Amino acid sequence: MNRILTLLALFFLLIATSCGNSEVAENTDTTPKDSLSVLNEKIRKDPNNLDLYYQRAMFAVGRKDYPSAMADINRILAVDSSTTKYLLAGADIHFYSMKVQRADQLLKRAVEVDPKSTDCMLRLAQLHHYLRRFEEEIILLDKVLDLDKRNSQAFFMKGMVHKEMGDTAKAMSNMRLAVQMDPDYYNAYVQMGLIMAAQKNPLAIEYYRNAIEIQPTSQEVVYNLGIFHQENEDYRKAIEAYQALLKLNPHHFDAHYNLGVIYTHKLDSAAQGMTYFNLAVEDNPQEPRGYFGRGSCFEKTGDIKRATEDYKFALELDPQNTGAAKALDQLTR
Repeated sequence: MNRILTLLALFFLLIATSCGNSEVAENTDTTPKDSLSVLNEKIRKDPNNLDLYYQRAMFAVGRKDYPSAMADINRILAVDSSTTKYLLAGADIHFYSMKVQRADQLLKRAVEVDPKSTDCMLRLAQLHHYLRRFEEEIILLDKVLDLDKRNSQAFFMKGMVHKEMGDTAKAMSNMRLAVQMDPDYYNAYVQMGLIMAAQKNPLAIEYYRNAIEIQPTSQEVVYNLGIFHQENEDYRKAIEAYQALLKLNPHHFDAHYNLGVIYTHKLDSAAQGMTYFNLAVEDNPQEPRGYFGRGSCFEKTGDIKRATEDYKFALELDPQNTGAAKALDQLTR
């Protein structure tokens, strides 16, 4: 189930970068202005009007009522399988319902109906990515670029393919082209930052800062910046990044936890470290890392009783927490 949720999240992320015409892809929260009862009445009076069924399907999608949306979109497609709007909506609804094969068929049909539509090709390429059909995805993306040489999304997606395949040079090249075409391409800057960070390349900082300029309230990127500085032992800048993150979200568990680690184990300031570990525990009382971190702080200051209590509680929350198990074993020898 976790794998399915991860893949769904990836697919929705890709859809979020799309400029497609599908109302489902553009905004799944958009529902028709008419209420469901009004739509039902309109359909009763005009049962052959496919657009009314489409509106009702969109209404259902907005409420995450995918079975109802499926019923309406299938009714439409049984009559009209040549309208791009219906095909793309059908693909989304089937995908949300984990009927991926049918979503694939509908997207291929959309490309067949409108072979010059870069939107349709990008949507099919997104599904190829989800299914890890990278060679097919690249072929489609190249076709998009043949039609639209400045399509930033196509460059971004090619970058993602090469990243998945381990070719970071080609990934970076395509991401750079994406931001050349669209200087405000937030996701491209984030991905370039992640690639550079994995190589411990200071250019990661520049890419993360570019992303932050585009989305100043992005907790994701500010956190990534803090991690980069922490992993490269620039603790002053890591602290600055985590403090900036806490201004955006005063209850960010990982910011508090990482500050606790830095102060306790890197800057030899257990008192400050304890403050942040306590805040981390308050942020998420069900997260075992908070208790493990606080336990290590207690241990460092010689409070073995409290350290033991926190290690034990961390293990109660997560019996697989090897760090807490090892620390507890050493304390009880």
